Amino acid sequence: MRKLYHPGIDLIKKYESGELDAGLGLLVKTHLNGCEACRMQAASELEKQADEFFHSSSHVKLTQEDSDDIFNNLFNSIEASEPKLKKPAPGPSKISFHNKVFTLPDTLSFISDKEIHWKEFGQNSAVAQVTSGKAGGLFFIYLGPGETIPKHGHHGREYSYVLDGYYSSDGHKLDTGDFSTFEESDTHEPSTTSEDGCLVISWVENRLNFLHGVFAPLNRLLWWYLKRS
Repeated sequence: MRKLYHPGIDLIKKYESGELDAGLGLLVKTHLNGCEACRMQAASELEKQADEFFHSSSHVKLTQEDSDDIFNNLFNSIEASEPKLKKPAPGPSKISFHNKVFTLPDTLSFISDKEIHWKEFGQNSAVAQVTSGKAGGLFFIYLGPGETIPKHGHHGREYSYVLDGYYSSDGHKLDTGDFSTFEESDTHEPSTTSEDGCLVISWVENRLNFLHGVFAPLNRLLWWYLKRS
């Protein structure tokens, strides 16, 4: 079942324990950096983990200093599990598409050093692959004003974070900073209602499955095309 606006608690737990692929972990971290409610939820989960550890090790006597060290180590282990990326260049990191320039959050600043290959579709929209791997890939998706991605499902999950602007999906408005999860059984038809268009970064486990229209017979071919450099 789809999850809109924030990552689910299970996803946050997997992020904390370092179980997520690097690309998906970056999306979760980017949302946490901008969402106080989710940061508090993540901190609460860490406290629960610490309490469970203390209770399961009740035969071991720990000082308050020992407890603080263990709790700090939990946070440090999360940072250590995240990908070691190039240090960001001084000043805001940006990417561009045609005459539009977008500022990236610090967590995604490494992307500004990469060469972005946009694949255009529609009147004023495009997609570009950022990273790829066995578990999935990161993609930028830019939708121009008034444009729509045809109704589609997913082979695997799709996680998205809105970097700039906003879009609508089945009556729900997703704004800058919002996070969404679409399961394999979910279908949707995103459309841009922002006057300046909308930029999203998505972690996609596998190809999209367009359900009707000219794209429907070409699902596998489109996935191959989008993943080409």
